[in-house]
Amino acid sequence: MMNEHLLNKLSKIKIVVSDVDGILTDGTIIVSKNQEFKTFHVEDALGTRLLELANIPVAFISARKSEATSARLNELKIKDVYQGYLNKLHALDKILKKHKIKKEHVLYIGDGYVDIPVMEKVGFSISVPNAHKEVKDFADYVTEKYGGQGVIVEVAQYLLKSKGIYKQVFNKMKKYIYEA
Repeated sequence: MMNEHLLNKLSKIKIVVSDVDGILTDGTIIVSKNQEFKTFHVEDALGTRLLELANIPVAFISARKSEATSARLNELKIKDVYQGYLNKLHALDKILKKHKIKKEHVLYIGDGYVDIPVMEKVGFSISVPNAHKEVKDFADYVTEKYGGQGVIVEVAQYLLKSKGIYKQVFNKMKKYIYEA
């Protein structure tokens, strides 16, 4: 559970940026001769949609290039996707310029050593229980959900609740679903 101090810090966030492998997935990659397979949790679609309905942009940065990642993020209609960035700070700089946002307004979710430089620079950093210990040590908060189990939903709920808009956005979501 997130304490009052963290919720206050979280309320200042204007964009969510996340790693992919180990956050949207459990980190497992199945490789065949010419194909790569990953499993993604369906609940992350709900998380990205809740953030979208709250006008909070979502971006993803991956050190790897992956057609499976491209397919899933296209399906979720995510426009800010940066793949092949081992130095994720370069991608973060592009995101900050595009959205005209300062680093202190960024929430970043990561699980690997390559995520630490970004986690050190942003306003709020989150990791997952199955992350490296050193990465969790840099995080402001470690989620209850493991990577690949709907982490984005948990993060979206906390973020929207910290801003006092969760019920309003949830009702928008219900209306959107019922009118579909």
